[in-house]
Amino acid sequence: MVIAAALILERTAVAFAFIVLCGFVLTASEGSEIDLAGKTFLEYKSFFFIKSGAMKSFSGMEKIFINTSKSRQQMYTAHTTKSSIYENIEYNAFLKFDDGTKVHLLKKRKKDDLMKRISDIAAKLGVPVEDHTIAVG
Repeated sequence: MVIAAALILERTAVAFAFIVLCGFVLTASEGSEIDLAGKTFLEYKSFFFIKSGAMKSFSGMEKIFINTSKSRQQMYTAHTTKSSIYENIEYNAFLKFDDGTKVHLLKKRKKDDLMKRISDIAAKLGVPVEDHTIAVG
């Protein structure tokens, strides 16, 4: 955004395009909505606060389950060829419907934070939570 502000006087079209691109990236999100009364759910992607996705119906919900995944980042320093590798375990929560469809609900690095959020969601949906991360920690 600072670059766009500097360009606005000399290259207005470039600055405007850069501002739109920054807005596109900064407002991007994804999520899920569940309508219990209508028995429908929506997995959406949102840009500029406009959601896109198709509503799907379900007959019932089976459970929420927690899995782990590993993430890895390799970062290089600015002036050398040395790098550092950071590995993390992330905890993912999924909602499983009766027909086998799975919807990603949340991802957190701390299991306790995920369990707090998921326990509230599970209570509202009336489904049990299964923890498949016992061996990991």
